[in-house]
Amino acid sequence: MRCPDATVAALVVAMLFVAGCRSAPPTPPAPATPRVQRADVLVGDSFSPRSGEAAIRAFVPDVAPVDSGGECSTFRTPGSSATMVTASFPTRAAAHTQATVTFDSSGRLVRYSEVRGVAKISGAAGMSVAQRDSAFRAAINARRSTNITLDYPVDRAIVINRGGGRPTDAITGSVRAVESLERLGPIKARVERVRRLCGV
Repeated sequence: MRCPDATVAALVVAMLFVAGCRSAPPTPPAPATPRVQRADVLVGDSFSPRSGEAAIRAFVPDVAPVDSGGECSTFRTPGSSATMVTASFPTRAAAHTQATVTFDSSGRLVRYSEVRGVAKISGAAGMSVAQRDSAFRAAINARRSTNITLDYPVDRAIVINRGGGRPTDAITGSVRAVESLERLGPIKARVERVRRLCGV
């Protein structure tokens, strides 16, 4: 039986339509809207740390550490599985010295930081970022502090005397050079004390 020309034409159009549907690439999904996270950063003062063996040996910390008592806080960083523990001496509420030890996901020590002469901010709840920044600066300027940071993976350390209405003084060098500075006290022993206190 011979199909009418109109029927043949309709079949051809239908076949082309089906073939076109099969060969057309799938429509890509709409890109997901990125999640934006806001971070409040407090801008600190600028300084140029001194370096070299002579500068490191000549450095004198302005604030001595307090290591009596001790209370521990533990934090875990989402995503990286890093663990941070902070020991406050003599207590968290009346902290004079705070030592923070950071471990990576394998438990390896990656950073040690210590603040002697912890700045205290009262009534920060409800403050804007600018107000907190201003309060933080005022607290730092009111009290002299000594800050020690050891970054083990990059073998870099920095020690800073700051605040108290006096100029900032800082040195930088290798972790080993700063760790061995007798004027800072036994840093390795303090790391172990924090580990024992915090159970890590």
